[in-house]
Amino acid sequence: MAKQKHVYDYVIDAHGNWFCEGNPVTDPELFRMLSRSLFEKGGRYYVRCEGEVHPVRVADAPLWVRYVFLDEEPEGKILAVHIQLEDGRREVLRPETLSVKEESALYCLATRRNLLARFAKPAYYELASRLSYEPESRTYVLTVAGHAYRLASRP
Repeated sequence: MAKQKHVYDYVIDAHGNWFCEGNPVTDPELFRMLSRSLFEKGGRYYVRCEGEVHPVRVADAPLWVRYVFLDEEPEGKILAVHIQLEDGRREVLRPETLSVKEESALYCLATRRNLLARFAKPAYYELASRLSYEPESRTYVLTVAGHAYRLASRP
């Protein structure tokens, strides 16, 4: 196996912006490729790019949820929730993976790789408006298809 010639310094900042060697990744195709090549191993993040593996330092969450789409019954009951990630991927939200941090940040696990994704403001407000609060258990709840999902707290 050939040794890598160079290990690039990738960073995802607290707002989901990618940087390579200190330079912002502004090309949409490169952003999509990097985001979709991201994986976690041993609690650390990496990106596979052109046959090489590079570490990625992540300030908060490696993925961001840009939009939330609700499938609802006419009376407003939620049947399913779909999310769209910043890189354009769409998938069904797995509500059992939802968590909240300090009542101001909402997260879930996304993609088949179960990567942490933070909800950007538009997506956060869309989903947060559908949460209920249970004072006795001090938890937020999202009801989807008749099942109540309690949001875990993130440290």
